[in-house]
Amino acid sequence: MLSRQIQNSIPKYSFLDLIHAGVSSTIYLVLDESGKEYALKLYNETKDDEHFTNDLKMFSLLCNEGNSDFIRYISSSKDDKNSTVNYIVFEFAEKGSLDKYISPKKPFDEKIVKFMAWNIANIVDKLHKLCFSHRDLNIYNILLDQNYKLKLGGFGSAKYFLNQSGKSGLLNDKILPSHFTAPEVGKQPYDGHKVDIFNLGMLFLYLRTGKDIFTYHKNNIYKYIKDKKYAQFWSVIELGDNDLNLTPEFKDLIISMLGPNYKKRPDISYVLDHPWFDEIRFLTYDGLQIYENAFRKKLKEIEVDFPQKDFI
Repeated sequence: MLSRQIQNSIPKYSFLDLIHAGVSSTIYLVLDESGKEYALKLYNETKDDEHFTNDLKMFSLLCNEGNSDFIRYISSSKDDKNSTVNYIVFEFAEKGSLDKYISPKKPFDEKIVKFMAWNIANIVDKLHKLCFSHRDLNIYNILLDQNYKLKLGGFGSAKYFLNQSGKSGLLNDKILPSHFTAPEVGKQPYDGHKVDIFNLGMLFLYLRTGKDIFTYHKNNIYKYIKDKKYAQFWSVIELGDNDLNLTPEFKDLIISMLGPNYKKRPDISYVLDHPWFDEIRFLTYDGLQIYENAFRKKLKEIEVDFPQKDFI
């Protein structure tokens, strides 16, 4: 339950529902004075909170009207002199994040995953060309608007590369650890773009299998990739899932993206040019619409079983 004190400190918005509760912040569905819906990210720390500062910087640089692939920035407590808390208001993704559509009991078939992966990889390609690294790509930060368009959010760990090549300079700063985090982070200087590639590999694998592999399997199966025992890695993943039918092309792409040596890990151009995407890369507009329609239909079928939430 949101305290009355906090609600009163942000009088421009009416709080309707809880969207997501995280470690450093909580996201709410709010209404502005005209009755329009937005998402409001409320930060747990004080005015000097680094997550708030970094989020605000990334939103201001990336998320404007011209970047429809990124969640759009609206306003923040920086514009509200009377606010006693840190918050950022941004575009509300009506259909939520991808995580609520994923189930290990009913994983997406490969065509649906390929459509999602192709769109997400192209968004990351745009991000990298703008000299940014996201560093926290996961199913919770891939969002869907009312038309099921995939959008990228969650820029609290994002980093800007001053060099226009986007490749010079390694990063040393820490980011919040998760099971999606690349193995080199926190242990040595690292390339932010290659961290994104590792995250993408994890995300693609999650979408295809319906579960977070490295959490689901309590034994450390990543050791099989580090030891180049790829057959054993896939045998563990496919054990008991006879209907997965993972293709050789998919397996090859994932192994390359999850490589332990970031210097040998591919860049986003390699990912987009990989043979796994051949089926979708050369489609006409009408052909791509068939994929998109199948994707929307599948998500609408899943939504039927969504539980109804109470308002705050």
